[in-house]
Amino acid sequence: MPVAVHIHKTHRQFTNGLEVVAVEGRTVGECLSQLIRQFPEMGKVLFATKDKLQNNVEIFINDATAYPNELVKPVKEGDEIHLVVMLAGG
Repeated sequence: MPVAVHIHKTHRQFTNGLEVVAVEGRTVGECLSQLIRQFPEMGKVLFATKDKLQNNVEIFINDATAYPNELVKPVKEGDEIHLVVMLAGG
């Protein structure tokens, strides 16, 4: 079941410039695993540890936050996952 993963602009360098990647999975975690299989460098920028997202990464499903427990949230065909990176600076 295809799910569209929208890649944040700062991470598109790891997806060969792709803004949206089609993946399959029943949960956000399964979809992200498939994304990482396609683009291994995404694993380093999304995850702090195997099962914990980086602190600056926020996940949205169809424009609604997936927080908390983002990785186990169910998704279905046609859903859209948005990877949002919280940027800070001075």
